[in-house]
Amino acid sequence: MDIRNTTRSGHSANVRIALAVNGYVFSVAKLGPDFVVLRNPIPHAPAEAELSLSIDGQEERWRVELIDSIRAGGGDVRFRSVVADGGRAATV
Repeated sequence: MDIRNTTRSGHSANVRIALAVNGYVFSVAKLGPDFVVLRNPIPHAPAEAELSLSIDGQEERWRVELIDSIRAGGGDVRFRSVVADGGRAATV
């Protein structure tokens, strides 16, 4: 079989994930079900924040509460969802 004649119609999605906290916007390197790892973290105390996920220009946003402080050296930052009525959702 000659693979040079094989055509592929692949698609590579444009994915962007960010965490906004009190005016700071951090690029997210890794997103788990209840944590993020930030690309260039600076220290920040736990606070309410907003996660945004954009795939090919279609954006979704979630209000979250940071459980951990953001550390300058990086590492996991745990969060839990914030329910729209102001209540707290369980950590996923």
